[in-house]
Amino acid sequence: MSSERGGIPPENSVVQHKPEGGRNWRAYARSAKRGLKRFSKKVLGWILIVLGFICMAAGFLLIIVPGHYFLVVVGLILVLRNAFWARRQFIHLKRRHPNWVMPLRKLLRRNPQVVSVFWQQVLKFERMILRGKGQLVGMRRRFLRKPRTV
Repeated sequence: MSSERGGIPPENSVVQHKPEGGRNWRAYARSAKRGLKRFSKKVLGWILIVLGFICMAAGFLLIIVPGHYFLVVVGLILVLRNAFWARRQFIHLKRRHPNWVMPLRKLLRRNPQVVSVFWQQVLKFERMILRGKGQLVGMRRRFLRKPRTV
């Protein structure tokens, strides 16, 4: 009648008595299922991050094509949704260079104003070419300079 706990039978003890002879297989299966689910989420997250970087690289390679922003935005969405470090970098870039990131931020909104962003980018490109701002200044000076007369 008495047990190792000072004479209290196992039925009346506060501590639950586990039956000798095996594990709780349901709890083990639940734990394994949770671990597998966690692992598959991480793998899927990494796959989406890589796919996002591929989309952004393709968007930057197709920079000549007018609609290249869409590939960059899709890639950015995939990366920002799945990587915390990328979100921090994006926020840092947004604070440091707001004019560079502004078109991407407008396209990342829920209801993006695609036509407005596209038109603003066309105007910026036109202004850069016609006024000679940016990297084209040196080319314009070099190639459009009047020839020297001796």
